[in-house]
Amino acid sequence: MFTRRGLLAGSAAALLSTIDSRAQDATKATRVKVIDVHAHWYPPEWVALLEREGDANGAKMGRNQRGNVSIQIPGLTVSFQPQYIDIGSRLAAMDKAGVAVHALSLTQPMAFWAPPAFGLKLCQTYNDACVALHQKHPDRFVGLAMLPMQDQALAVQEFDRVAGLPGIRGIYMATHINGRNLDDKEFWPVYARCEERGLPILLHQVNPVGADRMRSYHLRNFIGNPTDTAIAAASLIFSARSTPSPSSTSCCRMRAGWCRS
Repeated sequence: MFTRRGLLAGSAAALLSTIDSRAQDATKATRVKVIDVHAHWYPPEWVALLEREGDANGAKMGRNQRGNVSIQIPGLTVSFQPQYIDIGSRLAAMDKAGVAVHALSLTQPMAFWAPPAFGLKLCQTYNDACVALHQKHPDRFVGLAMLPMQDQALAVQEFDRVAGLPGIRGIYMATHINGRNLDDKEFWPVYARCEERGLPILLHQVNPVGADRMRSYHLRNFIGNPTDTAIAAASLIFSARSTPSPSSTSCCRMRAGWCRS
């Protein structure tokens, strides 16, 4: 995207040259690099970790009728379908759709439900898998890192470990952390770290508010997900309008910017 300053700095000659070039080859297709930022992935090693240790950490692991690994935690049951795991079929689908890059992100059940130590292990396994995949296909995949937000000391620890690793382009977070709104001041150290390193946060729903009343007609998606996103955005925006301490001023300003973007 051009900035206003960039446009003013551009010469008229350059603009005329571009127009003339397009006129000479009006039939040439414009190539646009398509980047999909809503691209969920379950690394095989992450699914295997859950299958091995999930039962001992509060989940009920099993397999569905199709033989796919499944997990059940309070309020949520998820099965890990092959198309969300296998990279070969993903690359083929990307090529068919004309998508150049996937910004990979974990999705439900994420890792916030787990005891902190296991949550950290889940996040580390996912993050390392993203880095390894980026290194194997640097032009096709980047990663949005997971942090164990249920324990802020561990979340900051994992941020410091992963923020500078190859292919990590942002942080992935739920629209609430185990029912806690994102304006909770306990989360602010992570936001400050993101600002310092210039890493954006992508929010995604998990167990939206009122989910127990929206089990039919896809209401969980139609109503629950937009509502939960609105609560997350409003919490961040309105908390930024409150009077912060001097040390948190930049953090609040940054979070309000994320919500507006």
